[in-house]
Amino acid sequence: MKKLMHIVASMAVALIISCSGGTPQDQLKDISELQAKKYPMAAEETESMNAFIAEGKKLLEEGKLKESSESLKKALALLKQAEDAYIFNKAD
Repeated sequence: MKKLMHIVASMAVALIISCSGGTPQDQLKDISELQAKKYPMAAEETESMNAFIAEGKKLLEEGKLKESSESLKKALALLKQAEDAYIFNKAD
């Protein structure tokens, strides 16, 4: 049962990531909301997430919306993974 829940959660994350278009501004809002929840993340994940956010903001300032969105999408994926892991582990 635990494996099934993990598979379902992983599929949901993949679906959300593939469907999460939106503007970079929307993505930054979503990132801020997820960061406020302070889900536990490994140091490497936090560093990667921060790098993706910084890159996304830089690209946004340069007017490169598509590239910015792609970078921010990677940050969101890490945050949503942390959220799913937290929910999954809390259910144990």
